[in-house]
Amino acid sequence: MKISMPLFLITCHILLFSCRSDKGVMCTQEYRMLTITVKDTASKPVILSTYFVKKTTTGEIIDYSREDSIYRIQGIYFICTDGKMGMTSKEGTEFEFHGILGTTEVVNEKYLIGNDACHVKMLSGKTEIVIPK
Repeated sequence: MKISMPLFLITCHILLFSCRSDKGVMCTQEYRMLTITVKDTASKPVILSTYFVKKTTTGEIIDYSREDSIYRIQGIYFICTDGKMGMTSKEGTEFEFHGILGTTEVVNEKYLIGNDACHVKMLSGKTEIVIPK
């Protein structure tokens, strides 16, 4: 029993503290990605030529185009991920999604993105955008 008690305490300690953020909040180990869907009027996915997300207050550009090839085919685009949580505030930070087809900007939508100290969360903005043919 003496050997198993320290092992039990160490295991409990690891389980208890392994899912904490640096702010002392209990967090899950999942990685969140906020996405939107872009479709045409026939509900078919729109594959944009290019797109980017801009933090409104600083003009900083986020380019997810290297990370989303499988999603893009389905018309799904990243707005923000946990990897960019440092760019957001708990109360929310404004971002703009810009989508381009050929040389024409067909999407320009505003989003308010916040965080709960663990993950990003969408506070406002459209999750589905319909582009006329």
